Amino acid sequence: MDLLKRIAPDRSSFAFRHAKELGFGLLAVAAVIVAVLALTARPGGVGTSPVPVPSVLEKSRARVPNVDIIGDAYVAGADKGGLGAANWTKIVGSRFYEQGLPVAINVIGHPGAGYTVRGPGKFTFAEAANTSLRSTADLVLVFGGRNDGPQEAPNMTAAAKDLYARIRERAPQAKLLVVGPAWTDAKVPDFVASNSQAIGDAASAAGADFISPLKEGWFFGADSALIDADGVHPTDAGHQYLAEKMYNLISKDLAAVSP
Repeated sequence: MDLLKRIAPDRSSFAFRHAKELGFGLLAVAAVIVAVLALTARPGGVGTSPVPVPSVLEKSRARVPNVDIIGDAYVAGADKGGLGAANWTKIVGSRFYEQGLPVAINVIGHPGAGYTVRGPGKFTFAEAANTSLRSTADLVLVFGGRNDGPQEAPNMTAAAKDLYARIRERAPQAKLLVVGPAWTDAKVPDFVASNSQAIGDAASAAGADFISPLKEGWFFGADSALIDADGVHPTDAGHQYLAEKMYNLISKDLAAVSP
């Protein structure tokens, strides 16, 4: 019996030794890991720094300015001109990009729409802003008002103030730039001039920059040739003309914006 005990060691003793050896092994591995981590964390260590997670990388990447543009066919374009790459908003965006200053432009254009009227898209400017304006907008440009037709000045002013208030609510950090209605020559109807005045008054009350194409003489004189034969819509050349005007305005306002 003693011989058998010597030949067959106690199993419990073997298990104890095995567990003890395994424990020492795990401690050794842990020690190596701690040493490597300590070396990596120390200035001048040979290890590599931890790779930032995607959310950190995203936050560290500079954000381009967001420009939202609200308007009618003079913004959206029409079959008479300004479709696709010929649209002034596209031309302006391309120009910023070529100069190494890209902007993210969100075009909210509804032909036939205005401050008080809905076009075929069934949106006024304010309703379009409610559905499509980005909360991250750094600059909001509103261009239009010629579709509203004859309006009592108080009604026009109230509609404009309502639009600007909604813009402030949805994009509180955005700078607001308002461009009044444009006409196709120097023979401006009285109601268009009156609407432009009401829009300008509301814009000033909202602390927005206001530009009057009527006072600036857009499309007047020889430039009236940039309007299609329909007497309403700018041609592709007319959109090139608008692009030059709008680029200067947007550049000036973006210079004061820190996205």
